[in-house]
Amino acid sequence: MNGFINTILVTVVSVGVITSSMMQGSAFYYDFDEEGKEVLICEVMDLEEDNNIEENIKYTLTYLFDNINDKYTFIPLGVNVSNILYINGSLYVEVSSDMLNYGGNMRESAIVDQLLCTVFSFDEVNDFTLEIEGEREFLVEGTIINGYTRDKWNERMKLDNEN
Repeated sequence: MNGFINTILVTVVSVGVITSSMMQGSAFYYDFDEEGKEVLICEVMDLEEDNNIEENIKYTLTYLFDNINDKYTFIPLGVNVSNILYINGSLYVEVSSDMLNYGGNMRESAIVDQLLCTVFSFDEVNDFTLEIEGEREFLVEGTIINGYTRDKWNERMKLDNEN
């Protein structure tokens, strides 16, 4: 886990801070480094200038879930964004139950990292809640993403980088 967290920090530093005001979104996928370790990589995409923040985030998450470029991802196949709501820095995303089609703690951790890195690449997002078919339920291995704050994400990234 430490390897791909380190890469996230390097990637964010190398591409700069991505904001929707720049009309770009970032989807995070996995790749392998020289040692064969999984590392998170950032794919930056241009967004429609006239879209609001909800539309831009939905487009970015749909792009991540659809994986049209056949990138390496831990997000299960078939996940769809059902609904999205952005209110004063709080992002609520509802996805299909396909999000629960996996098993294993490491995979769940990788899924959570992909989601958090992608949604927090938008500076406007201060906290994030993931709902599965309208319910704030636990992921397969017990993780719940309910009001997950940018500060908590930054702390997670810092702690993982130190280990």
